[in-house]
Amino acid sequence: MKAFVKTERTFGAVELMNIPKPVPRGDQVLIKIQASAICGSDLHAYEYPPGYEFMVIPVTLGHEYGGIVEAVGPEVTLFKPGQRVMGESNQYCSKCRNCHEGRTNICTDSKMTGLHIDGAMAEYIVVSEKIVHSIPEGVSFAEAALAQPCAVSFHAVFDRSEIKPGHNVVVFGPGIVGLMAAKGAQIIGASNVFVVGTDVDEEVRLPIARQMGFIPINSQQQDIGSEIEKVTGSKQVDVAVECSGAAGAMQSAMSLVRKGGSITVLGIYSKSNEVFFTHFVRNEISFHTAYTCTWKNYEQALQLVASGQVDLKPLIAAYPFEQGLQAIADGLAKKVIKPVLIVK
Repeated sequence: MKAFVKTERTFGAVELMNIPKPVPRGDQVLIKIQASAICGSDLHAYEYPPGYEFMVIPVTLGHEYGGIVEAVGPEVTLFKPGQRVMGESNQYCSKCRNCHEGRTNICTDSKMTGLHIDGAMAEYIVVSEKIVHSIPEGVSFAEAALAQPCAVSFHAVFDRSEIKPGHNVVVFGPGIVGLMAAKGAQIIGASNVFVVGTDVDEEVRLPIARQMGFIPINSQQQDIGSEIEKVTGSKQVDVAVECSGAAGAMQSAMSLVRKGGSITVLGIYSKSNEVFFTHFVRNEISFHTAYTCTWKNYEQALQLVASGQVDLKPLIAAYPFEQGLQAIADGLAKKVIKPVLIVK
């Protein structure tokens, strides 16, 4: 089968290769990929910045996908050939304390699909049935693939933030994770949701944020606090959600949150970020982190898309599977919000 494989520990080094088609064993499900979305972590894997030394090389990239069950292992009881499905990104042990407590996203022996083990930028993938979800009627394969980053955002805002109805919220990073975090805040009932980007987001991402009902701010052209004050009467917000992984955004978030407010961080940083915690202490600002998501969040994402409360179609940029390297280049250049490879 064809697959996009990271072949070396250097910038780039991703090739479209022919590799063996996997065979399902035990509780595994073989899925014929129909759509495979490119995540920010795939872009980082391509660039290979500090912090990605843990990757197993070579490895097939990709962990956001939708497809059709082609075959199942002898222990599979939940799925059968022909079903439309998508899968979770993290493969967890089900044995450690965190797994027993339902926190499978931080399993102590977690394996990330597409980084630790072969992923979904391929014609087929084989995974345990415990991380497979049925795609609701009316949800496309591409939308199902995007349910994964949606689930990440919803875990952050529904489970790991203090957003309440009537709050003013600022979200840093207008990629899909940031936009869906903003959408989650809107679903909770936030009064105003501001989405902050930079010049590189001006052409595509910030206009989409506006179309989605958020208030876009270009931090390189506008003063964030002043723009917030024009709408709310105050330069401060109740909650900040940092999705960008940019050190400057973290500093801005700290300055913008009111006394007694909170910050949730889910951006992944490639370098250290200095934080002056005395500011948090003296102002009783709560600090939360969020990493990936759980089974519940995938179901939330799929059902919110199926019900029409979340519209992913404007975020999708479709590419033929063979144009995966171009899709990666466009993603790195932020020419599109979400490149999705369509596998024929």
